[in-house]
Amino acid sequence: MKYMGSKTKVARYIVPIIQDQIDRSGFETYLEPFCGGCNVIDKVKAPQRIASDCNKYLIALMQHIQSGGELPGYIEREEYAKVRANRDDYPEWYAGYVGFVASYNGRFFDGGYSGKTQTSGGLRDYQDEGRRNIEAQRKDLENVIFLHKDYRAWSPVGCVIYLDPPYENTKQYKSVETFDHADFWRIARLWSHENIVLISEQEAPEDFVPVWIHKVSRTMNQNKTVNATEKLFVAKEVLEREGITQAV
Repeated sequence: MKYMGSKTKVARYIVPIIQDQIDRSGFETYLEPFCGGCNVIDKVKAPQRIASDCNKYLIALMQHIQSGGELPGYIEREEYAKVRANRDDYPEWYAGYVGFVASYNGRFFDGGYSGKTQTSGGLRDYQDEGRRNIEAQRKDLENVIFLHKDYRAWSPVGCVIYLDPPYENTKQYKSVETFDHADFWRIARLWSHENIVLISEQEAPEDFVPVWIHKVSRTMNQNKTVNATEKLFVAKEVLEREGITQAV
């Protein structure tokens, strides 16, 4: 599913790294506390896969998709505006669908309305693209456990964990509370004692090291893209304990 900060473009690189840690460690639980559009967990294989997020509309939508629920047709601008202004008057999954699929770049009511746009290659229907992306994910989400839960409420032990938090010094959702990056890294350190924790970010504290580095381009709006460097970090103690190779 299209989602702000989605790992769709880099999943083919980071999923094998995650999968290798699951297979090698023998840990049966794979956990994603920032599951977003589920563009990584839908490709990971593990006896138990758990996806959680603090956005209740997102989780409701994923549960709706997983249960085989039907998806709406084209969302007109007027309907988008009504749902945006009164989202709690609608089923949570529906508000989630409108917010992610009908918002530019999957920004959940924070990127402006996205519908059909005339491009140099012809008429492009962004909603139809988003709908088809969701339909393609259904079968790969069948056994995922979806939970509406803040990452700070977890106390995992013996898991492979992939963290894809809001990146520091980047644009965040207006509707989300200010993200405490210092506390995030504190929790990542704590979890690393008894789990294998892999973290997507651009930069990290000195006691975390990259195991993968890749240059990408990011779409900021209809007229702007920026170049960035994606990295996958682990705590130094995990690197040494698990024999993971550091990226150079």
